Amino acid sequence: MIQPIGNTVKSVIPPPGPLVTVDFKEPRSQVILNRVRHNVALWADADRTMKRATDAIQTADRLLGGGPGAMGAEFRPTGRKVLRLNAITDEEPLWIIGDVRGDVLALETALCFIDEATEIGRLPQIVFLGDLMGGMLGDVACLSIALERFAAAPTRTILLAGDRELALSASMTGHSNDRNPRNLADMPVQPTQGKALQILTRAFSQLVPKLPVAAICPSGILLAHSAPGRASILADIQSAAALEAQPDALRAFAFDRLHPRDAHVAPTGNSGGEIIGSQDFADSMHALHRIFEMPVERMVRGQDSAPEGHRWFRHYGDGVLLTITTMTDVLASEAGGGRRKPCVARLKAGRLRVVRFEIPEDIAISADQIFPRGAPATPLHIAASQSKPAASSSAISPLLMGSTQTVESNKNNVLIMVESQAAQVHFERGVRLLSARAWPGARQAFQEATAASADINACLLNESVACLCMGLPGHQDALRLCRGLLFKNSANAHAYFNMGVSYLTNERNPIEAGRAFRMVTQLLPAFSDGWWGLGLAFSLRADRRGSQDAFAKAIELKCLLATPSSMDGIIPARELASIFELLRGRSQFHPTLSSEIEPLANA
Repeated sequence: MIQPIGNTVKSVIPPPGPLVTVDFKEPRSQVILNRVRHNVALWADADRTMKRATDAIQTADRLLGGGPGAMGAEFRPTGRKVLRLNAITDEEPLWIIGDVRGDVLALETALCFIDEATEIGRLPQIVFLGDLMGGMLGDVACLSIALERFAAAPTRTILLAGDRELALSASMTGHSNDRNPRNLADMPVQPTQGKALQILTRAFSQLVPKLPVAAICPSGILLAHSAPGRASILADIQSAAALEAQPDALRAFAFDRLHPRDAHVAPTGNSGGEIIGSQDFADSMHALHRIFEMPVERMVRGQDSAPEGHRWFRHYGDGVLLTITTMTDVLASEAGGGRRKPCVARLKAGRLRVVRFEIPEDIAISADQIFPRGAPATPLHIAASQSKPAASSSAISPLLMGSTQTVESNKNNVLIMVESQAAQVHFERGVRLLSARAWPGARQAFQEATAASADINACLLNESVACLCMGLPGHQDALRLCRGLLFKNSANAHAYFNMGVSYLTNERNPIEAGRAFRMVTQLLPAFSDGWWGLGLAFSLRADRRGSQDAFAKAIELKCLLATPSSMDGIIPARELASIFELLRGRSQFHPTLSSEIEPLANA
């Protein structure tokens, strides 16, 4: 339907669809949450993540080198810096992801939900609006996630450059400007990782100029990071080809700002004192309509970090301007406090809808432990200086009074103290990740604690728990760790118990599990869970008498686990799955480096 407005003809803008909130309380949503937990923990390995990001950049560079049609080619785009999407399947939604700024949890949650909502056998259509990085610990992971998505589905994925990407590219080429937002080069790193980050940053900065800065959908929607160019600049541009040759006009899509109440485009940098009227935004959209010869009436953007995760700029007209923020960061008190709820936009059949995610707080806290957004920064430009040992010991001279022997002794004491503190920090992080069921991340944390701790028994036992809870992929590692503990102390009943749990739940090997649990009952006759595990092993071997005796002993010792419905080796699959889950919860771990051992269910 077309209706005249003044001297122009304008299509009726469809009203925005209702806000959809995903709270992950339904049982079927647990599949998504489990995938999110697993994915976030996998990105915690910084060295591995940098390698994946480097490979993804090389793949993306090869794809983009084939011409502008490589990115989003399934939409049949024209243009190189401003894509014109001439066809989008109405039956499939186009998902739009806003500012991420190194928030791995928000990005993984959005993508796992999108994958689950996409028809089986199809790949989702996704547009990233830029600002994947923000000088955070998760920058490299978010960059790798987005680029790997593009590499896996280049014809259905579009990555737009934001101001942080363009500022990074400009700074690496020596053309820095007045706006230098935090980006990949400011990501906190360990001193030993500074060189790898420098190489990665240089490679990505060379890829950025090949990325588009905007896309125009056939439903008249402009997708860009920030704002359209000012009408005064666009007035002198007569065609799409001419716009592609205007760097300043293209830069506006990523850098210029929009006023939340007064409908105008605010330039950044040196504007020459130009006064912009309140209708500048509408004039800019009309100019883009003229330049590209296709309707440009609405816009979805990132840039402004809306506290509520999204914001409709009502002063620009109903359903005209939408800001999307895909982050889970904790808001400052002046912004209302609390945690931001990440949002994405969904465009389907010309209608925009916002999807907001209510992420459980325990998962958010666990992700903050892996990728703390307030971590002390060790940016790239100072990492190199920290990677070299100090030439002088004057910094610790107050501690080093006396002879050379005393100096060396004090140095060793300082190193032991630092290592002990590091072990404690890594160990506590691992326990928090265990309680959040983030097994790969917990395993890495305990490995780091092992490297820094003189007494590694607690670290190895906890790492074995993380491995056995990972399922079959971690089973052999769990057995290796337990055997290592038993080599040091053959009377470690808790290591035997965890071996038995892994044999039963991962390998379903009741013979080896029975041997392990038998050792537990001999070493700790009053340990009820050991008798219960032995009973289950006998039951799965169809040893009715042995299972009855073992379960009776477990009941006598007040075991908290219920006796299975069958002792003849025939336990229904659903019941067996729940039994195994309960048994994993009884695996033994240390809550702290110096505490007594407890069941994992107490974490």
